[in-house]
Amino acid sequence: MTVRDRYDLEFTAPGEPVSPGVPELASVLDVRIRFIPNLPTVRLAGELDLDSLHLLTDALDAIAATACPADLVVLDLAGVRFCDVAGLRAIEACASTLAAAGKQLLLYHPPHPVTRLMEITGVARHLVRPAPDLR
Repeated sequence: MTVRDRYDLEFTAPGEPVSPGVPELASVLDVRIRFIPNLPTVRLAGELDLDSLHLLTDALDAIAATACPADLVVLDLAGVRFCDVAGLRAIEACASTLAAAGKQLLLYHPPHPVTRLMEITGVARHLVRPAPDLR
């Protein structure tokens, strides 16, 4: 039997450690917004699941509510290491919210397990398409 009764140093992004002494969470999702008026980008890293999907919806709702001239919002999923169906449904709901605001959601570099889950479940499948290189 293994007991994890210790504090681990979690990383939200390479080179940017969270303060030591923070208890390890069941799921950790880092959400970064790069708000460029012509192309707002939301970058996710970590686990997108039922416990963390509110972070995604808050970020994309904030972009939908702004007077941003861009009609395209990029959701960079390259750093997502886990996503469940609740996370996919949140992405789908955010796409609908953005569509109501006249904006389109573009999924950028979804990892293979996320794309595969979309194929299997059919949830948010219509959002996956080849993305241009934005770097």
